[in-house]
Amino acid sequence: MDDADYEHLTKFACLDCRRVFKRPMKGAAKLDTPTPIEVRTCPACGSDAYLVSSDFRAPPRRDEKAWEVVAYLTRAGLPYFRIFEEVPLSAFGHPSVRPKGLLSARVKVGPYPETMEEARAFVERHRDKAMPIVRGNR
Repeated sequence: MDDADYEHLTKFACLDCRRVFKRPMKGAAKLDTPTPIEVRTCPACGSDAYLVSSDFRAPPRRDEKAWEVVAYLTRAGLPYFRIFEEVPLSAFGHPSVRPKGLLSARVKVGPYPETMEEARAFVERHRDKAMPIVRGNR
């Protein structure tokens, strides 16, 4: 069985009722590659629930400011998936010499912002890595 055919439980977050739940999704094991953010119906309130990373840790439901940040980042196409940036090979020493076998280098961006001010700056800085939002079929 191909990974694209296998269903994995993945996290979805409802930004209205502030709940997180898991649903099966085909090919979810490959979420380290850019993929559209699927939107499904929240089982609790019937509103939109967005695909989020398995790394996502939901803030307490009563923490409105934290959920405002979550909603802003998610709707901007950056729902807590790992983001990587290219590192210039010159960072490893002389610009014309690179470590043996190293063709490119990436570094994980983090941590995700915790305030709206940080979130706005984060979205502006990483807008090119935002993923499109699409409606799911379940």
